[in-house]
Amino acid sequence: MRRSLFLCLTLAFVFAFSQAARARASKTPQKQQVVLTSDGGLEWNSVKKTLTAEKKALVTRGDTSMGADKITAFYRDANGKDGDVYLVKAFGNVIITTPKQTVYADSAVYEIEKSVIILKGNPVKLFAGQERVTAKVLELWQNENMAVARRGVTALKDSRRLEADVVKAYFVKKGNATQVERFEAENNVVISNDKEKVQGDAGVYLVDKETATLQGNVKISQGKNFIVGEVADINMKTGVSRLQMMSEKGKSKKQVRGVFVPESGKKPVEIEKPKAPTVLKGNNSGDDDGRESNEKLLSSSDGE
Repeated sequence: MRRSLFLCLTLAFVFAFSQAARARASKTPQKQQVVLTSDGGLEWNSVKKTLTAEKKALVTRGDTSMGADKITAFYRDANGKDGDVYLVKAFGNVIITTPKQTVYADSAVYEIEKSVIILKGNPVKLFAGQERVTAKVLELWQNENMAVARRGVTALKDSRRLEADVVKAYFVKKGNATQVERFEAENNVVISNDKEKVQGDAGVYLVDKETATLQGNVKISQGKNFIVGEVADINMKTGVSRLQMMSEKGKSKKQVRGVFVPESGKKPVEIEKPKAPTVLKGNNSGDDDGRESNEKLLSSSDGE
């Protein structure tokens, strides 16, 4: 028989307190409390072992808060008593805030035991410092201080744009702020700014240094000009790039190739032949006058 009750907000705090009390009694490390609140009340289903909040629902665990239109927490029984919350699902207008980032999504699944939040949206939007990352799917790995974005990923900061199928973002704390330290990108990688565009199969981008290393089918473009190779070190700040080819065992090393397209309307620059000195030129008025001038020049040099 399904037993469903609409409870006041205090139930969330009692539910969370029971976890902390049980941890103290067993002398094990205290787990972070999971607190669920709502403006519209809570529904407790003891058969399905769920607690559901609707209308400005909010769940908090440590320094992580997740708000949504609807949130359901799943728990396990332990020795006939209320068990731990192991899973939280959120639906509609999901907002997650932590000291490291703010994330907006359509839905989210919070795996409490792994400290992993999987978000989906069209798109999911992550803000960390000056970085903005969008994707169809985003995983927040809280214990590893990283996020994994998948499907149509774009990372923006000022004029720099990074695109790929999969991008890992690693966070680091500097002073009172947390920012992205580096990106690791895989498949169809494109890094661009207002000066150049770099493409490759995989790459690592260091945010502070504005440098990148790309591997596999690398192409560096500036306007219509481009060079291709296998490995490239790029400095997006200075515009200086170093490109090389990787050699395989038993095979000769391929050459780096560059294509430079002249601007339309411009003719190729021609190298002019050097002109002879005027005194050695023949005079159009007659060959004798020219010969006489040359003889005077030679005799004056002999006299010296």
